[in-house]
Amino acid sequence: MTQAPSGPGDLELLAANSTCAVQVLDRTMRIRDLSIAEPTVVAYLRNIAPEKQAIALLHILNVGMTELVARRERFQLHRAS
Repeated sequence: MTQAPSGPGDLELLAANSTCAVQVLDRTMRIRDLSIAEPTVVAYLRNIAPEKQAIALLHILNVGMTELVARRERFQLHRAS
């Protein structure tokens, strides 16, 4: 059994696990036994109706991904100048 992540680096350890807790496929991604110990995420999802929590988590991922891509683009522009 894989231990739940307790800090930011722990998710990477789970991904490196030989049981492949994180699988990135052609068009989908599977995360087995996901445990999120980030208080702000837990608090946000606690205020969402249970039947809408899965889509809310996807929204969190989409917003976060959009922000990460924008930051990377800004960093690359700054580095190039």
